[in-house]
Amino acid sequence: MQSVNAPDLFALAVPDAELARIESCLHRVVELGDPFLDQITTYLIDAGGKRLRPALTVASASLGASGRDWIDATEETLLGGVAVELVHLASLYHDDVMDEATRRRNVVSVNARWGNLLAIVAGDFLLARSAEIAASLGNEVAGLLASTLARLCKGQVAEVRAAYRVDRTEQEYIGAIADKTAALMSTACRIGAITASLAPEQVETVTTFGECLGMVFQIRDDVLDVLASEQELGKPPGQDLAEGIYTLPVQRALQDRAAGPVLRELLGRPLDPDEVTEARTIVAGSPGIADAAVVARDYAVDAIDAARSLGDGPVPSALVQLAASLLEDLERSTRALAS
Repeated sequence: MQSVNAPDLFALAVPDAELARIESCLHRVVELGDPFLDQITTYLIDAGGKRLRPALTVASASLGASGRDWIDATEETLLGGVAVELVHLASLYHDDVMDEATRRRNVVSVNARWGNLLAIVAGDFLLARSAEIAASLGNEVAGLLASTLARLCKGQVAEVRAAYRVDRTEQEYIGAIADKTAALMSTACRIGAITASLAPEQVETVTTFGECLGMVFQIRDDVLDVLASEQELGKPPGQDLAEGIYTLPVQRALQDRAAGPVLRELLGRPLDPDEVTEARTIVAGSPGIADAAVVARDYAVDAIDAARSLGDGPVPSALVQLAASLLEDLERSTRALAS
């Protein structure tokens, strides 16, 4: 399988001081003084991560600076971003249990280290802390986070129901990733706008940006699951194929006259490691990767348009650059396959 250049594109250009505040706040809200529990609940925090979701919250709040440079996030904005990140982290704890994953962010997964029961309970604890924080920020934020969690669960159920279905429709895929990924990014942006008391039209625009960015993010992630190495991903590649989750590049490959029949004969059941490699090779050699990039481009254009309508300052520019960079990297991978 060809190596893919996967540069650090997830990090939004938030000032280092704000990133440090996010990191400090994450630890502060999950550490209760119980050494054993604290070790588990901070495990993936300490493993790293780009903190894209709280960074989006801080960036959205800074749009209230009327085109000036980044402003220091208020405590409310900071906590709002951290509440979203805790939901994201909890979903990783739970996903790894469902997927029986052994690695996450280049470290042993929580479930592999402490067992499924503690991984599930630790994830539940993070959700509880997120809900507590959201409640402290008022009814609007609390309601928003609750509805977002409902969307995440809806997307997860849809994905589980579609497992090993080679006839999974593209509409079903789009709906699932909108609920599982885009929902949380749009909520991160919206909470930043709400806590900064932005105008209603700005709140809606930055929410749209987050939703479209999340779609680009997930489609790119699904392409990398086919193309990238374990070192680049921080987890074994091809996990979706192995578990019967057939994403957009796979769906498009199944529709291809050349690749489709061979791939269809292979899929529809659990795959062993050699079969995963074979399936990845078939998808990588099909038009599925390029087709997925075209779909991602449409969402990226919508995200960029939304960000540009927010003004000409450094914060809208950073949002534009984030969406453009994710798409550019995806298209670069597509061109590399074609050459």
